[in-house]
Amino acid sequence: MSIYAVGDIQGCVQPLKRLLDRVAFDPACDQLWCVGDLVNRGPDSLAVLRLLKELGSACVAVLGNHDLSLLGLMAASADARWPDCLREVREADDRDALCEWLRHRPLVHRDRSLGWCMVHAGLHPAWNIAEVQRRAQAVEQRLRGPEWRKWCVMLARRRAPEWAPDDVAERALFDAAVFTRARYCTAEGRFNWRVRAGASAREGDAPWYAHPSLRWRGEMRIVFGHWAARGLVLDQPHVLGLDSGCVWGGTLTLAELMSGGHYRIVASQPCEACQKPG
Repeated sequence: MSIYAVGDIQGCVQPLKRLLDRVAFDPACDQLWCVGDLVNRGPDSLAVLRLLKELGSACVAVLGNHDLSLLGLMAASADARWPDCLREVREADDRDALCEWLRHRPLVHRDRSLGWCMVHAGLHPAWNIAEVQRRAQAVEQRLRGPEWRKWCVMLARRRAPEWAPDDVAERALFDAAVFTRARYCTAEGRFNWRVRAGASAREGDAPWYAHPSLRWRGEMRIVFGHWAARGLVLDQPHVLGLDSGCVWGGTLTLAELMSGGHYRIVASQPCEACQKPG
């Protein structure tokens, strides 16, 4: 059995298929980890959702911010404005089944025996892995519960959450943002939600994985995506960043994850529909 991890797909189904062909991926014995942002921007989000859903237990996909945005659209009123790149999803006959599948994806996935943990964007430096899992499960219960529509709409509307320890709903919104949108944080562990993906950090800010006091360091190696402007993160002993900007004219990257936090980069494939002129 081989376990592979792939970066942010964002609707780029053709490079994903080529990567799976490259390794002769066998759903009967192999497993594909997807770091989130399965949809949006790219040419075929519908095909991506259908392909991953069809893989069944051979696919482990965590939710990214764009996936949560899609759930927000699915939960909203009929007159909600959908981006053109997601119109096929909106009109699909199997839209409800895809929505059910998507909202039952985890925010965090951990394989104890392998020594790897997967999240879309990042982790709070003050959380250990046990707390990470507890917080992720609390958010997942809301996404899968009877009031999921209300929760998804509320989640889509919140852009700069702050942690309110005495408010359970606000705390869940904050936790969801950490898992799906984290990039920079201060030495005190406060996230800078307003910095754009390609912008420079403020003085004193650092990537979430470079904080000097990471409680989860040493428990697991973290594989993540979300940060195309930073590109592949291969030089850190405790994380592996796989967003190589496929939808921005870069490539989709596939890595094989091995026990003890080891890995190898297998291949990268471009999306022809996303290549920039010149």
